[in-house]
Amino acid sequence: MKRESMLNRGLASLIHLFSLLLTFILPILVYLGTKNRNTYFADHAKEGMNLHFTFFPILLILNLLHMRPAFTYSLLTLETILILIAAMYALRGKKFSYPVIRYFKV
Repeated sequence: MKRESMLNRGLASLIHLFSLLLTFILPILVYLGTKNRNTYFADHAKEGMNLHFTFFPILLILNLLHMRPAFTYSLLTLETILILIAAMYALRGKKFSYPVIRYFKV
């Protein structure tokens, strides 16, 4: 794997961080825009999509079943911690795989 520039590493890290606010929308847009041009961004975007496509249905089901808010908050906290770890890995130029269902192969 070639060494990515600091700009690319910083942008990949921001992909993860901004996905906290934009959930799976940002990773989809980044992937569609970069899949043929930059595999580094595309791989990080796929990881973000895997994370959000795993957590979103679970959170939706918990809210529809009116489960205790503690479950929802603990899942959101776990998701946030995983995103922060992935952002740090991206900033270092390393690959990070979320421990989630693999919808999109990296």
